[in-house]
Amino acid sequence: MLIELLISMAVLVIGLGGMLILMVAAMYTNKRAGNDTTSTMVAEHVLEQISSQPANAIAGLAITDCAGNVLNITTIGAVKGAGSGANGGNGAALTANGTVDWTQASGAVPAGYDVQYVACGNASTRTTYDVRWNVMSMSAYSRMVVISARPNPSPQTGGLRFVVPANLRTIGGM
Repeated sequence: MLIELLISMAVLVIGLGGMLILMVAAMYTNKRAGNDTTSTMVAEHVLEQISSQPANAIAGLAITDCAGNVLNITTIGAVKGAGSGANGGNGAALTANGTVDWTQASGAVPAGYDVQYVACGNASTRTTYDVRWNVMSMSAYSRMVVISARPNPSPQTGGLRFVVPANLRTIGGM
């Protein structure tokens, strides 16, 4: 009877050990999903600020994140291929399929076309997001803005910690 009890306890411990691994994986996945959602919300917030300006506006914007940092945003566009951003207008480089190219070093993005946005969370936690955008002039009265955000620091390739950056685009005009 004692041997049966030891065997059943061993089976129980092995089963609970497997459940513990699943719980840790679920908690990690939940955190990552929260960061993905916040990345999208941060990108959308900056995109709305840019879209609120006329397409031919040349004045910069200033927004404030939850840490009180004043972030300067440039909204001047350029015709595709004629600006500072590869495969786009002015701003961060774009890939051939029209999304922000995250292989471009942060220091290589033209000033005013990227920010380090601090978002506040539960229990006074703060996460910094790297936000980059590109503005393409389509005419004197319309432009397309491509914006992307991801938690910073975020590995760029492979592994379980890889975070796919949120990519948004809109066309606006006056």
